[in-house]
Amino acid sequence: MRSVILILMLLLASSTAQAQFALNPATTGLPNELGLGLSYGIKLDKDSLFWGYAPDYVRVLGGKWLLNVSLAYDEETETKNGSQSVTETWTPAVMIGYQLGPKIAVGGGFGHGVIDNKDGAGWKSVKLGKDLSAAVAVAVSLWNKDRHSLALSVSLEHNISDNEGSISTDLGYAWGF
Repeated sequence: MRSVILILMLLLASSTAQAQFALNPATTGLPNELGLGLSYGIKLDKDSLFWGYAPDYVRVLGGKWLLNVSLAYDEETETKNGSQSVTETWTPAVMIGYQLGPKIAVGGGFGHGVIDNKDGAGWKSVKLGKDLSAAVAVAVSLWNKDRHSLALSVSLEHNISDNEGSISTDLGYAWGF
C-alpha cells in the first residue's frame, strides 16, 4: 500500500499539482508528522492557474492545536493578451490549525516568497514584503493507517502584496512519528 501511495504522489507531482498552504488533520495519533503536499489552483481575478508541491512538518500542540511549517514550490502560468508568462516561486509558510474532530481541521497562516524565476530569466531574491500571502484552509482526512495518512484540503489565499485572491486544492501525505 505504501508503494501505491508513493507512486500516486509522484504521478501527481509530475503532471499537475499553489502549494503554499496545505493543512492536514493530525490522524496518526503521534505528536509529529512529516509530509508532502501537492496542489493545484486558480487566481480569482485573472486568467492564471498554478500547481506546486511542499514538504512540510506538523507538530501537534496540546492535543488539538497544529503548527504546520512548509517550504513550497509553485509554478504560475498567466495568460494575458494571447501570450503566457510563467513564474516559479519558493515560499516558506507557517500555518496554525485546530483539530475540530478526528478527521477535520481548520487553520490560517502566512507565507512569503523568497526567490522567484520569471519566464526563465533566472532565480532572483524577492524583496521583503513583496510576495506576502495569507490563507485560511479546511482539511479532511481521506485515509489513515498506523503512521500514514492522506488528506485533502481547500485553501482560500490572498496575496497581500499584489491584492490577488486564489483558491487551491491540496492532496497531502503524512508520516507520523
